[in-house]
Amino acid sequence: MQLAMLLGLCLFMPLFDDTGPACSPAAAIEECRCTECMKWDAAVEGSGFPIVRYYDIERTEPGGGFSIVGGTWRRDWIDEDGVDQTTPPANIWCFAKDNPMPLEGLLYGYRVRPCNLAGCGAYQGEIEYMAAPYAIDAFQPLVQGN
Repeated sequence: MQLAMLLGLCLFMPLFDDTGPACSPAAAIEECRCTECMKWDAAVEGSGFPIVRYYDIERTEPGGGFSIVGGTWRRDWIDEDGVDQTTPPANIWCFAKDNPMPLEGLLYGYRVRPCNLAGCGAYQGEIEYMAAPYAIDAFQPLVQGN
């Protein structure tokens, strides 16, 4: 795999998780050098920000500026015993979920902010990611081809 990485080739399909190598600033600006997902610190309720309902995921666009490309949402439901249940929104985002998809070979900046019914909080630090080629995985929806 090291030789393929040196040649700039991607030998494996995206992992769709954060188990790959961490994206250091140097690795993030080259294809296939780090994980295809970003993870951030979850907003702590009661620390000046009430219940987090969702996270906005934004990325830079080739022409400049940011646009929302997705988000993760809180899930509330009543279980079979009639007890209120909740699952906080996920604090991980895989770039292949972007809408629209990232284009291979372009360097994107990403940032995240927690939101609730009253509005949104401050953005968390921006990271960079060089979009890698994607492939078809039988267990995932069709994503960008190489």
